[in-house]
Amino acid sequence: GPAPSRGGARPGDLLWVSGSIGDAGAGLAILRGEGAGSDYLVERYRNPRPRLEAGERLATIVSAMMDVSDGLLIDTSRMAAASGCAVRIELDSIPLSDALLTLRGDSAETRTTAAIAGDDYELLFAALPAASTGILALADEIGLPLSRIGAFDEGTGLSLSNHGEPAPLPPKLGFEHQR
Repeated sequence: GPAPSRGGARPGDLLWVSGSIGDAGAGLAILRGEGAGSDYLVERYRNPRPRLEAGERLATIVSAMMDVSDGLLIDTSRMAAASGCAVRIELDSIPLSDALLTLRGDSAETRTTAAIAGDDYELLFAALPAASTGILALADEIGLPLSRIGAFDEGTGLSLSNHGEPAPLPPKLGFEHQR
């Protein structure tokens, strides 16, 4: 069937993402000469792999879906706005690759930088909590991590937490296209 729109999330839905976040942004920084890093990160920037199979398989069990192209935070805020919901993201739940962790370490700053970087082309999706077992089974079946990173609530806006404590939003949530 057709892919769910980004506007289908509802309060109570969980927020999920595929793969790892921030690799392409780190790869671009390496190419710009902003430090050394692994070829893996550069490759993730130069040759993104849209998650077509995962998207097709998830389409029947999720309520909203889109890709992460402009940054996890800005794209999540767009999904929440289109759905008429508030959304909260747990920074410590955002999946990071071993290559990114080796390069930058695991800190709130690393996770925030990863969450505002673009060009990952991972899937961002919302689903009822009851769908969690099916989502995790699909992750095992296709060999792609699918990670729960937050939830949708009544209201509007985006909020962050880190290890259960409120975390500030960065001044910029991601890439904004010129109008």
